[in-house]
Amino acid sequence: METEARNQTRGESGDAVRKTPPPKWQLADVIDVISETPETTTLRLAVPEPTEFTSGQYYNIRIPVDGRPRPIQRAYSIASSPFPKYDVVEFGIKEMEGGLVSPVLAKKTQVGDKLEIRGPYGAFTWTEELGGPLLLISAGSGVVPFMSMIRYARAKNLAVPMHLLFSSKSSEYVIYSNELKELEAELEWLTVTHTFTREPDHPTARYHRRIDKEMVAELMGESGAKLAYICGPPEMVELCEVVLVDLGMDPENVYSEKYD
Repeated sequence: METEARNQTRGESGDAVRKTPPPKWQLADVIDVISETPETTTLRLAVPEPTEFTSGQYYNIRIPVDGRPRPIQRAYSIASSPFPKYDVVEFGIKEMEGGLVSPVLAKKTQVGDKLEIRGPYGAFTWTEELGGPLLLISAGSGVVPFMSMIRYARAKNLAVPMHLLFSSKSSEYVIYSNELKELEAELEWLTVTHTFTREPDHPTARYHRRIDKEMVAELMGESGAKLAYICGPPEMVELCEVVLVDLGMDPENVYSEKYD
C-alpha cells in the first residue's frame, strides 16, 4: 500500500529484525503483473541481488515523477514467502486516489519493466519461533503482509493455527480472494473470516460492518489467539490494540502496522 509514513509496533520493543548492512537500491525486473481487484495489482519482481527477508517486511520502491526533481519512493509490503526462495519478491499494490506512485505501479507497469527497489525493512514480522495461535486482523491491502506469513507457514509445512479477519468493501474488492478460499480448504490450521462494509448480507462474509470491539472479542475467543497482528488504517489498528489488551492479551504479543 502506498504510504507517506509507516508506523510499526512490535510489542514494546520495535527492535530491528537483524543487524545487517544497510540495503542498497537495485533495479528489479517485473516478471508478472496480476490484477487482483479493481484497485489492487500484484507485481512480481526478480531481484538481482536478493536479500533474505522475514514474513511481514517491506521494500521501498521509487520511480521518477513528472515535475519532481527526484524520484518519489513509497513502502510496499511483501506478499510472497521468503522460503524456499527469496529471489522473486511479490508486492500487493493498491491504487491510491491522488497518489504519485501507486497509480503508476498498479495501472501502468508492465512485464519487462524495471523498478528501483531497496529493502527489506521492518520489524512487523512472524516466524515459527514466535509460536501461536495467531489472530491476523486486516483491512484492505493490510492483508498483504499476512499473505506472506500464511504462504511461509504453508511452504514450511507448519501447523500453527492462524485466524485471519479481513475487512473489504465488498466481495469484488477481496484481495487474493480465490487463493484464500483454496488455502482455507487445504490447511486445517487456517481460518478466514470476511467482513464487508458496503455489501450487506453477502453470504461470503460473516460480518457486514467495519471491524469493531465485538467482532474482535468474538474471534479472539474462538481462535484462542496468544499473538495478534494488526495491519491497516490507524483508527482500526488503534481500536484493535486497545480491545485485545483489554481482553487480556499481553501487550508484548500485540504487533501492529499502520498505513497512513
